Amino acid sequence: MASFRPLNILILGATGQIGKYITDAVINAQPSFDQVTIFTSKEASASKADYLDKLQQKGVRIVNGDLTNEKDVKAALEGIDTVVSALGRDVIRLQTELVRLAEECTSVKWFFPSEYGTDIEYGPSSANEKPHQQKLKVRKYIRENVKRMKYTFLVTGPYIDMYFDLNDARREAGGFDLNDARREAGGFDPVWKKAVLVEDGEGKAGFTTMPDVGKALVAALRHPDASFNKALKVQSFVVTPKQILAEFEKQTGAKWDVTYSSLQTLRDAETKAWNEGEPYATILTLRRIWSEGGTLYEKTDNESIGLKDSDLETLEGAAELNAPQDVINCKKKAINTAEPYPSKWWHSARPESKTTGGLLPHCIPMNDAAFATVSSIFTAGGLVGALCTGPYASKRGRLSAMRLTALLYVVGATLETTAGNIPWLAVGRFLSGVAAGASTVVVPLYISEISPPSERGLFGATTQISINVGILFTQTLGYFLSYGSAWRGILGTGIAIALVQASGLVFMPESPAWLAANRDVTEARRVLQRIRGSNYDIGEETAAWEGGDLESEREGLLSQTGAEDGRPTPSSKSSGSHLGFIQVVKDSQYRPAIIAVVAVAFAQQFCGINSVIMYSVSLLTDLLPISSALLTILISVVNLVTTVSCSPLPDRLGRKTCILLSIIGQGTSSLALALSIRFGIKILSAVSVVAFVGFFAVGLGPVPFILASELVGQEAVGATQSLCLAANYIATFFVAQFFPIINATLNDVLGGAGWVYFIFAGFALFFAFFISWRVPETKGKKDADEVWGRTRRLD
Repeated sequence: MASFRPLNILILGATGQIGKYITDAVINAQPSFDQVTIFTSKEASASKADYLDKLQQKGVRIVNGDLTNEKDVKAALEGIDTVVSALGRDVIRLQTELVRLAEECTSVKWFFPSEYGTDIEYGPSSANEKPHQQKLKVRKYIRENVKRMKYTFLVTGPYIDMYFDLNDARREAGGFDLNDARREAGGFDPVWKKAVLVEDGEGKAGFTTMPDVGKALVAALRHPDASFNKALKVQSFVVTPKQILAEFEKQTGAKWDVTYSSLQTLRDAETKAWNEGEPYATILTLRRIWSEGGTLYEKTDNESIGLKDSDLETLEGAAELNAPQDVINCKKKAINTAEPYPSKWWHSARPESKTTGGLLPHCIPMNDAAFATVSSIFTAGGLVGALCTGPYASKRGRLSAMRLTALLYVVGATLETTAGNIPWLAVGRFLSGVAAGASTVVVPLYISEISPPSERGLFGATTQISINVGILFTQTLGYFLSYGSAWRGILGTGIAIALVQASGLVFMPESPAWLAANRDVTEARRVLQRIRGSNYDIGEETAAWEGGDLESEREGLLSQTGAEDGRPTPSSKSSGSHLGFIQVVKDSQYRPAIIAVVAVAFAQQFCGINSVIMYSVSLLTDLLPISSALLTILISVVNLVTTVSCSPLPDRLGRKTCILLSIIGQGTSSLALALSIRFGIKILSAVSVVAFVGFFAVGLGPVPFILASELVGQEAVGATQSLCLAANYIATFFVAQFFPIINATLNDVLGGAGWVYFIFAGFALFFAFFISWRVPETKGKKDADEVWGRTRRLD
């Protein structure tokens, strides 16, 4: 069997806790296996239908049957060359019969018994450990009875996940006292920031993360000669309890309450638990073995099956506190919280208890596909809002459009906050997205039209500033409220903010520029005087409005005679008529402006700001002694500070100049980032990320929101702004959707990481040339005609 290569894999226990990691690793392996089959019961098929459907979509064959039924097992083994068992501890004993049947099936060449965990033959005392007895019987049977088939015992070491949780054993047993919970066994509680260390906390232990179990299994399958008839010992890392504590303190940004327990106390508690038949006795035994050094192998088999350190997870990644997403979709109970919550929540919020029932369940069960849909539907709503709002704001007014967005925010946030199922949450997200898309169209227009001409760039930057403030505020809430049902408070703040917005809009005036464009010049002057102050001379700003009635009458006559080509004359376009998307795109007068705003909108995303923000946490984590959650907040603070600091620049340097500075700076930062990742220069990576965020704030952050109102007249500004923001949403989708795919592909094909940032540097170079050529400067120009060097004629 020297040339044997596994092609047809059968996985038993594929939908269990560790089985899922193994199954996902096997079906995602590249190059792929010919066929992956999982054997599962009809009960599991019904209860885990979503997961099984996803597997079938990836080409996995599902076989239903009973593991205790010889006929079912034999049928499943037909044509299989490799069997991988991931059965749980309570059914380990079934494996002897499964091994017998596999040995009799001539197609089966290799069998992996369920061995993942502590090495059961570490030393002489291992044979007497109670949790090891079933696995030892399986090993004995295989060695004495298997003659034809090859076998591999994959010993992964204990799962680090089991060691993190201070209270899991008592919680599973139903008796729970937060202050005393199994402190003799040691462990960590991120919610209450408590840790119990056995002895002095300096004793080393070897661990494997659950995702790495799947990686190790696939690596063994790829290296048959190094794996046949062996007990392979693989591990992710070796750490001490004090190192784990230091990592948790770094991630939570706080000192923990630490107590100590002696090894003898743990032994006494273990003996008592076994004598009294406690269900957590097994966990106490395993933790005692770990504390005694029972996982410190002299040598692992990582290297022999091709597992590199870079392939495996680190302590930092394994201890990573989870995002609000994991609390919302029932994957986790909590992430870091500033304040503890009642201990009774542990029972009510467990996924198998009443997490999903009631008016306001603690969480909403979602698979990855459902969560992705709920997340992305916000962008779809944003695109709809961006496209519809420009024409609406042109016809009905800026104030009416903003009031409508406030209503949509209230309704959307209310649905999200009170959602008890996926459709309800998705509808709320969509409406909130519509409101957000509409806001990014109408709010910059309104701000631009009420701002003093000489300071329009400064005031226009407030849109980007407010977005950054919102991001920072939401991330901070997520850091403190991601536990239990408290995540609803994050969404609920949207209701309060929307109500404040709606209240403020009651007292706000309509845009004077819109009023003037709609032939209400007297009201427009009155509103502008109110905004500027009673002693401010508005004559220069309203000069173009003077003689409005006479001009309207004159334009009315002109519109009746019409232009020779059948289109409205430029003067008629400025008087209350509002052009739609098709009219604007078809009109050669506006087409250059459309090209300019769409190019800037695409440049904002294709220069890579979102990808850099996504990657910044992993780039900076090793350099700064704080958690990734806090690091995300820190990056948002940097973004906000630089945006505020750079807000005067568009008025001082010019819009086009700021955009070009921004693009060139981001392109240079992308190039530096690519090189720093390729050559492992982490300090340069950190500097590049910070510089990238800073250069974004110079131009590409704030300027796109004000360009449309300065490149076209009132008659086309709504449609132009909508097209600009629609292009931005489309570009955002493409970057979010394809950046991870392209990044992974380039890394696989070319080797290493960082290649994708050469592409972003190339995009920056392209957009720098294009914008230099096609985007005019608008600073100091009184209207669109002056921007484009046109002269209006009425004769």
